[in-house]
Order: sequence, then C-alpha cells, then structure tokens
Amino acid sequence: MIACILIPAFELRAALRSRPRLALAPAALAPEPGTEPLLGPVTAAAQAAGIHPGMRMGEALATCPELVLVERDPAAVEQEWEGVLRRLEDAGFAVEPEQPGAVTFETKGVERLYGGVEPALERALAAVGSTWDPRAGAATRRFAALAAASVARAGQALIVKTEDEQDFLAPLPLSLLPLPAERYAELEGLGVRRLGDLARLLRLCRGIG
Repeated sequence: MIACILIPAFELRAALRSRPRLALAPAALAPEPGTEPLLGPVTAAAQAAGIHPGMRMGEALATCPELVLVERDPAAVEQEWEGVLRRLEDAGFAVEPEQPGAVTFETKGVERLYGGVEPALERALAAVGSTWDPRAGAATRRFAALAAASVARAGQALIVKTEDEQDFLAPLPLSLLPLPAERYAELEGLGVRRLGDLARLLRLCRGIG
C-alpha cells in the first residue's frame, strides 16, 4: 500500500512556532508578495470567525477585523520540515516528500518492521510528534492515500481497502484535487462539487465520445 502522512497548514504552523499564542487566535498566513491578495492557511479560531484559505484579504479583514496576518517564514518552514523528515527516517520510513507538510511512502517494508499497516502508521504519527496534529492515510493508490489522510482526524490513521476506494472517494470535495481556482469554478458551474460528480462527468464524456 501507499501511505501518506499529512500536517495541515504546515507553513502557518511553522511560522507560528515562535509565536505560539497566535495559534489560538484568529490568524492567517499572509499572501505571497507579488501575488493576488489571497489568504493562505488559517487557524481554527479564524475558521470559526468565517475566514477560510483562499479568501481575499480585504474581505477577510472586513469579516474579522481582529484577524492577524502572519508573514511567511521560508527559513522556519525549511528547518521544521527537515526535522520532521529526519524523525521519520530515523524511525525507519523511506519517505518521499510531496511538499512541506505531506510525505508518502510504501508500507511493504515497515509492515514487517512494525507488524502491519496500522501499527506502522501509528509509529509514523508518533515520530512526527503530536504537537503537529499529524494524520495518516493508506490505500493502494497515492491519491486515495492523500485523500484518506486529508479527512482523518488529528492523530488518526485511516486505511482504505482497494474494494472501498471508489465509494470512499465519491463524496469527498473537489478541492482535494490540485487544480487552479478557475478550473474549480468551471467545474462547479457544471454542477461538479465532489469527486464522485467528476467521475460521473468523465464517464458521460467517454460515453459520448
């Protein structure tokens, strides 16, 4: 199987390591310089105030005037990510970094080491450390493993069997796909909001073709 370890909002979490009090306040990662004024990841308190990633900065500040914009800290991201990778490798995981906050690895070798897929994932979560609220997913396909990790709770390992993958993926939001914002808008205009909707649309297009 393919496993994924995911740390949501890693860039924001890394930037807040030196400002832990802000982790409990409405805060969001500031837009990248020279790009559209769209927010990055946000804290749970910001979400509760109606703020979400990708929201325009002006709209967000109007919605939540006390919102704190956290400057990006690439050096902190690199340092913290290297630490996470080192701990996973020291625990015996040959990980492939996807991006800061997400890694994948084959479970075959570590299944023997730790006595199964679930114990291996639990060991990987422990290696990352509970302060990062990591979650894990495993499936026969990389995307399904990432999707499983995306919907798992903090500290949870979610394993999707091959025969259950289609049913598991169908109700999940389209936002799990790495698409540009305009592509999401086009698909939503066609009534496609979930992965199952997209699968049905693709089957229909193949049938017409």
